[in-house]
Order: sequence, then structure tokens, then C-alpha cells
Amino acid sequence: MPRRVDLEERGALVTAACLRILERDGLGALSVRNVADEAGIAPASFRRMFPTQDALREHCLTVVEERVTARISALRSTGRALALDTLAQVLPLDAERTAEILAQVQLGVLSRTDEHLATRARRLNDGVRRVCSRALEVLREDGRLGAGRDPGDEADRLHALVDGLAVGHTWDPAARSPERVLALVELHVDSLRGPVG
Repeated sequence: MPRRVDLEERGALVTAACLRILERDGLGALSVRNVADEAGIAPASFRRMFPTQDALREHCLTVVEERVTARISALRSTGRALALDTLAQVLPLDAERTAEILAQVQLGVLSRTDEHLATRARRLNDGVRRVCSRALEVLREDGRLGAGRDPGDEADRLHALVDGLAVGHTWDPAARSPERVLALVELHVDSLRGPVG
């Protein structure tokens, strides 16, 4: 058991180090050596955990997905509040979620030309769409999805809004406060109550 705790602690150190490096220094600095230094782990030991740069990059995307999933699983709200709380987990509303989005954007761009990352990046993007679909399902169950609204179309629209706000925040964090980001999502969610117009 102590070994497992040690591995879990190391995993948390590595994750935090990866996200700090991506946020502070960018994708070019995300190397096995730099992350080992940032995490305070001996490079030889670190290489046993992540023998390649590909493994380290895939780990970053896996961790983002796991963190979002854990936060959503912990939600206890209902109705409209649950829909908004679910969407909030993939929006840049605090330092943790902003760092996750920065990692997703940088590694997502790299995945366009890196076959090792492509599957993992697509899975994470599909996960964001599933978050949007789940929020819409909650709204429908709560009677807040207007008649005639196609769930697939609305999921695509909501996904585009969420991605647009997230990416826009990575380029210019000062353009919109977290409160404004959430207010825009609320405005859209509340507009779904009416019929298609």
C-alpha cells in the first residue's frame, strides 16, 4: 500500500508540474526532463513512469479528462443548476480549469500532426460534447428544453459556445471575467426554454 500512495503522490506532482509548464512556458517546454525538474523527481525515476514524450503528453490529456469527470460525478445539484454546474466544469472559471483548457488547446493543436495524441485528443473533445449533451438532457428532464428543439443540433451549438468561450479565454483572459463567461452560458441555456424561432 505505501508504494501505491507514493505512485499516487508522484502522479499528482507530475500532473501539477505538466499543467504549470504548459501554462507558464508553453508546449515547447513540456519535456520529460523539464517536468521531472518541475516536479522534483529524479529524471531516471521519472523516465520509468514516462519513458517517452508521447507518454507524457497523453498523460496530460488523460488527467484533464479524469479531473473533469470526477468534478461532474461529485455534483449534487438538480435541474437548471445541475445543467449549469455540469457545463461549468469545462469552462475557464478558475485557475485549475483554465490550466486544463490551456493543456487541452495546446495538445489538441499538436494532435493534428501527432498521431500518438490524435485519439486521446479526439476523446477529450468528444467528452466535452458529452458534457453538453448531458446538460441538455438535464434541461429536458426539468422541462427547460423548448418544443421542437433537436437535441443533437442543440448539443452542437452548446459545444461550439463552450469551446469558443474556453479558447477565447486562453487567447485573452482579460476579455471576459469568469462571471461573464458563466453569464453567457446561462443566457444561452435559458434561451433554450422557448420554441425554435
